[in-house]
Amino acid sequence: MKKIQLLLLALIVGLLTTGAGCLQFGAQTVGPMGMYQSIDKGDTWKPITAFPTVAGVKSIATLKVYRVHTDPSDPNAMYLATRGQGLYYTYDNGVSWQVAPAMAGKFIYGLAVNPKNKCNIFVSDGQHIFKTEDCLRTWKNVYTEERPDQRVVSLAVDYGTSTTVYAAELGGDILVSNNLGVSWRVTQRFNFQLQYLVADQFTPGRVYVAAYTDGFYRSDDSGLTWKNLSAGLDSFADANRFYRLVLNPGKKDSLFWVSKFGILRSDDAGTTWVDLKLITPPGSVNIYAFDINAKNQNEMYYTGTILGEKNVHVRSTFYKTTDGGKNWITKKMPTNTIPVSILINPTKENVVSMGFAILDQ
Repeated sequence: MKKIQLLLLALIVGLLTTGAGCLQFGAQTVGPMGMYQSIDKGDTWKPITAFPTVAGVKSIATLKVYRVHTDPSDPNAMYLATRGQGLYYTYDNGVSWQVAPAMAGKFIYGLAVNPKNKCNIFVSDGQHIFKTEDCLRTWKNVYTEERPDQRVVSLAVDYGTSTTVYAAELGGDILVSNNLGVSWRVTQRFNFQLQYLVADQFTPGRVYVAAYTDGFYRSDDSGLTWKNLSAGLDSFADANRFYRLVLNPGKKDSLFWVSKFGILRSDDAGTTWVDLKLITPPGSVNIYAFDINAKNQNEMYYTGTILGEKNVHVRSTFYKTTDGGKNWITKKMPTNTIPVSILINPTKENVVSMGFAILDQ
């Protein structure tokens, strides 16, 4: 009996620390979610799901990843924004994870780390913007959205003037604070749905905002005025169906627009675009994850996902190029859930992290 108990204990510990096993969601059986990591540029993967607690080591393999945010000043820091399961973070590149108790049970729509002060972080749960100045120990509510049909969907901190904070609301409003969230003002009302906002790390005062289906805009004066960049997307079918915007970490004015069409690249701050020649035909897969190696511009990764009825995951594939997109290598995914984020470590380029989720049905 004692031997059996020891075997059961070993099995349980193994499941918790590796994230192995399947989960049941209604009639659909899916694999682990959370985070996986490769130390050989995507050739092999392992779960990075260890979550130490006072009750022992648990697992984050049940977390539905919404976005994975990084710290501009710390390459080993990652912030895991979940779909209604709170905020988790790591300061050791995923070896272990911690939780922000004040964010428990919240859908984390947006997060931004001050590029000049890593302990100063802004987080949105949709209705509120919270600020911490002591590395997630304590929080202060600095903005509340009272309209029930609106939510704050994205946040950014300016790379030049780090007291300037930007927020995008679902309904199209752009909010700006010039005093680290003490007060806010509306600088633009787009009057259509926004999905994502990001500050340019190379150009202070430059901000990009992406709409769900209404195009792409850039501000070069800290959100006061905006230039419509949508015309450059018009020649690509379904490019208005936005999925992701990735700013090139290794080249000024370079960015990638990921949409239902595929992946477009601009090297003039979004004015003109060329399409990456992917192995998947335009419009054939949903691309929820993409990244480029800052130190090697020929090395890029993306994922292609096929969904069935009610967003049920059918299959996903990992794609890698080392020659700028001329040729692609395909790899099997480490789990049968949906890949939603890829991050190449900025100082250890052989290390690639990937976040997984299931979509709400």
